[in-house]
Amino acid sequence: MTKLLCVPCSIKLGETKDVKLARHHRDKITCSECGRRRYGNEYEISRKKSNKKRTTKTKTEE
Repeated sequence: MTKLLCVPCSIKLGETKDVKLARHHRDKITCSECGRRRYGNEYEISRKKSNKKRTTKTKTEE
């Protein structure tokens, strides 16, 4: 999904989602998140991939 975001909202959204720049031209836009009229870009938003690795518990023998 693509959204028009200002820079502060793109940084904030990047903590929970995977945010990639879709267009490399900064324009005056209305941000989709905060609704403010700021300079921003069009970003591609997707689900952030989980970095959790499965760990297997092993019994230690004494």
